[in-house]
Amino acid sequence: MAAQGRHSPFRFKVMAYPAGIFLVAWAVIKLLDTHFDLTLLADATGWLLRFWDWLLLETPIPNWSLMIIAILIGTLSAAIYYARITDGTYGELHEIERKIYKKNNPQFPKLTDNQTLLMEALAYHANFRKVANLDSICKLVSLSTLDVEAGLKQLQAKRLVKQQVTRGTFGATTFELTLTGKDYALERLQLT
Repeated sequence: MAAQGRHSPFRFKVMAYPAGIFLVAWAVIKLLDTHFDLTLLADATGWLLRFWDWLLLETPIPNWSLMIIAILIGTLSAAIYYARITDGTYGELHEIERKIYKKNNPQFPKLTDNQTLLMEALAYHANFRKVANLDSICKLVSLSTLDVEAGLKQLQAKRLVKQQVTRGTFGATTFELTLTGKDYALERLQLT
């Protein structure tokens, strides 16, 4: 619509409100000045006239101060932009360095392939809150019972697995990860 010669009433409203405020202030000052003899009103009138002259300037703030403000805003914007860009990069780089350091300086003992399979099976059971007994572990890793028993004993010696034996009518032997075993599973096996 503006391209066809019609102007938006928004501009008129923007100009009308300050003009109305100025006229009301001027009228109040004139009325008070005629009915009351106050020197403060003369000073206020002078201040309002200087303020009005300042508003009517093409640039109410000197150009050099506008340039300083523009430079400060531009510098701040660039700093925020580069801080956001590099923040993710340094975070990823730090994470990669941490993984390399932990692989080169292991805090956990080295495990054989069978022991790693058993740790994965126990982590699977813990993840789905299943009871890990000897039969369920054997089925999951496809190893013989002797291999599984030997591997679990080695893991118990390394304090990664603990064995719980219950007595009675429904007695059973279950295995679960210790806190160190859970840390190992989270760190090395990439489980959630």
